[in-house]
Amino acid sequence: MKPGVLQPDNGQPVAARPFLISFSGIDGAGKTTQIEYLTSYLQNQGQRVLLLTFWDNVAVWSKMRGGVGQRTMDSLHTDQATQVSFVPKNNKHIRKWYLSAARAGFYTLDVARLRRLLASPHVKEYDVVIFDRYIYDQIANIYSKSSLARIYAKILLQQTPVPNLAFIIDASPAAAFARKPEFPLEFVNENQRSFLHLRELVPQLIVIAPGQPEDMRNEICTHLRHSRVLNPASSTGDT
Repeated sequence: MKPGVLQPDNGQPVAARPFLISFSGIDGAGKTTQIEYLTSYLQNQGQRVLLLTFWDNVAVWSKMRGGVGQRTMDSLHTDQATQVSFVPKNNKHIRKWYLSAARAGFYTLDVARLRRLLASPHVKEYDVVIFDRYIYDQIANIYSKSSLARIYAKILLQQTPVPNLAFIIDASPAAAFARKPEFPLEFVNENQRSFLHLRELVPQLIVIAPGQPEDMRNEICTHLRHSRVLNPASSTGDT
């Protein structure tokens, strides 16, 4: 089999997709900092890197969904210390049953759009695709211990392309809230627990523990160096 070619069950070779890396986690955890460094690092290694944000490039009807969050009064939090108003892109902290039902439908459409995006000729021109948020973030928004929620999450995950490296950037909820007070602190605490519990459904998720940005960056790069994107002779680290 030629390098860069996969052999599916039907025996017909297909072009391998780009190396896929996703970053997930609570708002204010420091994902943007790590993504910016990793993008620059890979480009300096000669890799063609495409950066996508799940909300802007994948989410179906994102403007409409964001408008709901902006019109919801209790989704607006004002940081009195800095006098800066933060308007979240969505109302994920509001857990009404009808909103959960709508989210379930939207997330199914998001996965379908994600699959089409990754199969597009434009995306296949790149060596590495980095996602700022992924379907894991969507599932964390509705995750609960109820059997119905877990069954839905499993069905959604079965249809979701699995990243080669999937990182959860963990952080102290209080510290993350101080940096980015978009949502109530109570929700941030609950959301962090949801992300950590996702490993029960997605064991390949790599949790980067809270720490100094340099230490977190080094841990991410350690996983990267053991992957095929920088070490073609090894598949270790790929999922």
